[in-house]
Amino acid sequence: MRQFIRRRAKDHGLEDGEAFQAQLVATEAVTNAMRHGSGGGTRMPISVTCVWRDNGLTIEVGDRGRFQHRDPVEPPSDATGGRGLGLIERLTRRFELETSDSGTKLRMLVGADAA
Repeated sequence: MRQFIRRRAKDHGLEDGEAFQAQLVATEAVTNAMRHGSGGGTRMPISVTCVWRDNGLTIEVGDRGRFQHRDPVEPPSDATGGRGLGLIERLTRRFELETSDSGTKLRMLVGADAA
């Protein structure tokens, strides 16, 4: 998945730093999907797509779980999790989280701002 994201980022002309950010946010989103998107404890597929839109690379990660919204809470400094969505928010131009009965989709836009 990381190689796929990096290749797509480079194919569309993103600089090395932006390609790394694309890999990082995609990895974080897929990790969250693996941990929380199992659809009731069963092993369900995770989808990853990449499309060039709005002068940036849109990465979409989908799973069969239901996102449970909670008010943001800063995790304790020794916590090993709980920072993923905050990291994604800081490293993307835009991100959207959509949840429904069929699962959750996270769309992230990485790349240079439109001129």
